[in-house]
Amino acid sequence: MEIVQEMVHLVADRAEHRGGGHGRSALAAYLADDVSRVLALSASAPVRRDLLAACAELTHLLAQITDDAGYPGLAQRYFHTALGLAGEAGHRTLYAITLRAMSAQALRMHQYKYAAELAEGALQTVGTDAGHAVMAFLLSQRAVAYSHGGEQRLALKDLTDAETRHGQATSPSGPFTAYPRAGLDYQRAQALMRLGRRADAVVAFQDCLRHRSPAHRRSQALTQARLAELLLDGGHVEQACVHWNLFLDHYPHIRSNHMDEAFIRLRSALRPHRRQRRVVSLWDRVAELRGPHITS
Repeated sequence: MEIVQEMVHLVADRAEHRGGGHGRSALAAYLADDVSRVLALSASAPVRRDLLAACAELTHLLAQITDDAGYPGLAQRYFHTALGLAGEAGHRTLYAITLRAMSAQALRMHQYKYAAELAEGALQTVGTDAGHAVMAFLLSQRAVAYSHGGEQRLALKDLTDAETRHGQATSPSGPFTAYPRAGLDYQRAQALMRLGRRADAVVAFQDCLRHRSPAHRRSQALTQARLAELLLDGGHVEQACVHWNLFLDHYPHIRSNHMDEAFIRLRSALRPHRRQRRVVSLWDRVAELRGPHITS
């Protein structure tokens, strides 16, 4: 049991530092071989529930890194497996967290109605039993889902409630227990951006970068990319270039399909400006990197 829990933290940290393209096959093999043998052993009901929950967490992480590696269909199958394990363990909070992750994936795939349904389902699953950190985590996702549907009042209410819950949270650190302030700031920025409140979204992304741990290189880089896109869209070319360069500092070292997608958007967004004095050196740097560097 202790080894499985250690793996949860190891996988979560490695995915944030190196991206989903690293270690995915090894984790899948570990779950198929070592963990399946552990689950086959006889154990008391409480111990078995804990094992199932830990396996659900690992499978959830496998789904996330598989999605980050560019295999959304396979990731969905892993998410459903994680739901099954969490349900068998009777772990409603973990079940809800997985629904929330599926909602985020659905948004990336432009399935906005399905994303909203999943976000709502996550909150209905936990009811009033979840801690403040989990509630903030779930509410912030529903806020983003609402924003994609143009539901400004509902989105802003969920953001306010998420802020309140986050301020009351005292959960221990861990990938399935705590909700970093940077994560809430990022969701706030995403929702505000979708609602057309560009200036407020810029501030939220800046808050996210200020609170983001340096160890979370992948999230740090993706936030830099989102902020750069928003600034460029608003005509702030010079500021955008600063953040694009910070994104490129990380890009060659992280194997992530989401990073590759951000790189493609960068190249497309910069192309019309590539002859501007402020963009020339950045464009040269983009050209040297040549583009997406992973397919698995």
